Amino acid sequence: MLREDITFHTRALLTVPVVGEDDHMIGIVTVDDAMDLEKEHDAGRPAGFGGGAAVGGGPDLDLRSSPFRRIFGTRLMWLAFLTAFGMVTSTFVAKQEELLSEVIVLAAFIAPIVDMGGNTGSQAATLVLRSMSLGQLRMRWKDLFFVLRREAAVALALGGCVAVMEVVLAFFAKDGLDSGVLTVVGLSMFACTVLGGVIGSTLPFLARRLGTDPATLSSPLITSIMDLLGVCVYFGLAYIFLGHLLV
Repeated sequence: MLREDITFHTRALLTVPVVGEDDHMIGIVTVDDAMDLEKEHDAGRPAGFGGGAAVGGGPDLDLRSSPFRRIFGTRLMWLAFLTAFGMVTSTFVAKQEELLSEVIVLAAFIAPIVDMGGNTGSQAATLVLRSMSLGQLRMRWKDLFFVLRREAAVALALGGCVAVMEVVLAFFAKDGLDSGVLTVVGLSMFACTVLGGVIGSTLPFLARRLGTDPATLSSPLITSIMDLLGVCVYFGLAYIFLGHLLV
């Protein structure tokens, strides 16, 4: 939401005067004009957050007016980058063949654990982007520390809840699970949820610092980052608690 829109909403104004440098009125902005600007501004957010933001800060993609080459090129850039990121993740998982062969049940929990990190990160990033668009957050250390404190507390609480839920569901869904496996699953779910929330909430600030639109830090990008971090955390804990099985 733009500052002009906030003025209309909070003060219930129908028109706002526009003045020049000499403080003489040169025109007016009506509430209808402000609402049109708000719609155009908000329409760009879903494109960027879904991996369809234009490269180099240009206008966002539009299915009606954007040419085929531009739509294809922009989306291909995102998909190529995320494919490369995914290959790094899959290569890392493939190298854990020895551990997976000994504890095959670990493979069943990879997807829900890494997905939780991506989902939590996307939630956090969405909340921060919305607060930025409303003018509630600015590029200040005070605002960044506020977001970190708030999101860390929320992520810790969420992580505890989903970790307990995952362990309980795993215990009843799969008979005979070793306590070490349940420990790895619970701690991994907790860690990925917390990491996802903290990273997702700070990425928009990083984008602003780098001079890019925070909306271009899309949900697929956050998910890809958490996929890699998630498997690193998961298998790291697995080696700590189940590494004795490889001896």
